[in-house]
Amino acid sequence: MSYEYILVERPAKRVASITLNHPPRLNAINGDMLRELDRAVRRIERDDEVRAWLLTGAPRPDGRPCFSAGVDLKAINEGVRLDRHIGPRVTNAIDDMLKPSIAVVDGTASTGAIELALACDFRLVGEGAAISDWHLKHLGSGVGSWGSPARWLSLVGPAVTKEMILTAKVMNAEEAVATGFATARHPSEALYGHALDMAATMAGMNPDGVSQALAHIQQSGARERDHALTLATQVRQWFGSQETFGERAQKVMAARKDPAQRPKSD
Repeated sequence: MSYEYILVERPAKRVASITLNHPPRLNAINGDMLRELDRAVRRIERDDEVRAWLLTGAPRPDGRPCFSAGVDLKAINEGVRLDRHIGPRVTNAIDDMLKPSIAVVDGTASTGAIELALACDFRLVGEGAAISDWHLKHLGSGVGSWGSPARWLSLVGPAVTKEMILTAKVMNAEEAVATGFATARHPSEALYGHALDMAATMAGMNPDGVSQALAHIQQSGARERDHALTLATQVRQWFGSQETFGERAQKVMAARKDPAQRPKSD
């Protein structure tokens, strides 16, 4: 199957990789990329020859590392449709998959892209990682619709979650490991190799045993996660936010042209 905005490869035996691949816009996620990612994730899940997989981003045009700048607000304003249901579907599919996933994060990694990384089982970061959650800063809403507050909370605890969202902090590689966001950090030039070695090690394990372990761990926390994800929708409703992500994004883009149209915080 061919893709326009992602690359799907087999870099090692029993290991697949998905690369977010739109360097001119820092691999920003538009509706077409998300639909391709949805198909690719489900193909990996069904493929018995794949036992572990990586999620990464293509370098910038000048060669510097880049994971993804998050959802492409410009694309929404240009009319590229972003289905409000597909983001939660993709992140939950990654989260629920009984095959180990590793987000390989270096360079810019923000907002919607971080939601994808948070859904993976592991995160390895390069020394150039610049990690942020700018839902509140850019959209006026502190609750990402793909589940970011819930996943931040389960991974790094309430204090770091609040700091990332409420101050628009940019987390570096050292902080990513110290807070528990990432398993390890590596020099940028060696990052992918370390991630591939880790994936290959897990891919060499008994696949039934891996699935059993993941199923047990995931189901142990599934009720709490699902409650938190449902609560995120309810919180937006409590505070009167009925807009879709696309509607709010269009308002943000309009406000950049005319500050008088800037959306109010939820």
